Amino acid sequence: MTDLRPVEFGSHVRWNGKSAAHLLRRTGFAPSPSELRAALSVGADATVERLITAVDDSARHDELDELGSALAARDDIQALRGWWLQRMCHTRRPLHARMAVFWHDHFATSNAKVRSAAMMLQQLRTFERHALGRFEDLLLAISRDPAMIVWLDGSENIKGRPNENYARELFELFGLGVGNYTETDIREAARAFTGWHQRSGCYRFSRLEHDDGEKVVFGQRGRFDGADVVRLTLQHPACARFLATKLLREFLGPQPPEPLVAELASRLRETEYDMAASLRTLLTSRAMFDPRWYRARIKSPIEFVVGIVRSLEMRAPADALATAVSQLGQRLFEPPSVKGWDDHRAWLNSATMLLRLNVANQATRTDGAIGVDPSTLCLRYGLATRADVVRFCEQLTLDGELPAVLREQFAASDDDLNPLMRRTLRVLLASPEYQMS
Repeated sequence: MTDLRPVEFGSHVRWNGKSAAHLLRRTGFAPSPSELRAALSVGADATVERLITAVDDSARHDELDELGSALAARDDIQALRGWWLQRMCHTRRPLHARMAVFWHDHFATSNAKVRSAAMMLQQLRTFERHALGRFEDLLLAISRDPAMIVWLDGSENIKGRPNENYARELFELFGLGVGNYTETDIREAARAFTGWHQRSGCYRFSRLEHDDGEKVVFGQRGRFDGADVVRLTLQHPACARFLATKLLREFLGPQPPEPLVAELASRLRETEYDMAASLRTLLTSRAMFDPRWYRARIKSPIEFVVGIVRSLEMRAPADALATAVSQLGQRLFEPPSVKGWDDHRAWLNSATMLLRLNVANQATRTDGAIGVDPSTLCLRYGLATRADVVRFCEQLTLDGELPAVLREQFAASDDDLNPLMRRTLRVLLASPEYQMS
């Protein structure tokens, strides 16, 4: 099952509520009932195509886009965190939104040093613009990104005194991985990036500070500049495997098998690192629907919080979103190091699990501006009995796999529908199974 051949749904793997929810969780966040129904009606291939080609021309998207620029102009990074999370909650392009977070983690630039909400927003827009494009275009854009230049001291990289920070991270963390380059490669690549500076939040090439002499990178000789080094990085045999491993960790599980890494790496090379084409292959593959990957990843704080908001179609102010996600360990615009966030098991400990329970309680409370609205959901989805409510909650949270004894216990409750929904959701959102994606 674990290969990139197209999946064939039949007796062993079925396109049903469980497999559709699995696909939608991995390509965005926990789906709403309407998103799940739409996926079930059109099938897996069409769902993946919709995810990849989706556009968001809604008025809400335009309003939020304008708000982001205003918050950046005020240099309010905390408000910008909440704004970004609200966009994730409302977006009609969940795969693009997820990939923007993926690239933010991959390139791990922190406002703790950049100290400019405007530059951090500019970098985010670069991630969104190239989210499913060619990796070479993204890598080149990030090499010229003002926030990245500040983050890795690019403006100090000048002819005669090259600063190696960006060249080192380009090879170690962005393109190749440890052990696939030499110190000489780093020094020579740093010379190629001399003069790639920023001024007042804009990229500026300083010709006088650029070393245009001959360089040797990965055994190749030439008068290379930064764009040449990006090209040489993608041509390196380690690049495709490095990126394939990270993509498989994101979309399948924390320990992808070597044959699958090699297969996706080959696909990346075939498509010239086209993310849309490569992900189209992965997301419609046998590997994607292999049972071993079902709920194999611990949800990140963003997946957990945004997933609850989207799936329950609930109210959630931006400041509450930013506070919750940050407290759970994922402070947007401030990853903990150049390596980004540790994932999977690092997301859960006794403290963060207690905080997740608090999020579940807050999402199901009966007062305030935050929380699920059971009356609206019952009316929208035709929930008329206790059994309807319990089935709705279990499908929304655990793909309909609620233990029978628990289902019977909930359905036999004397609660009215609204309190029953709140109580059922509170228990299920706090369950160990729900913490897994």
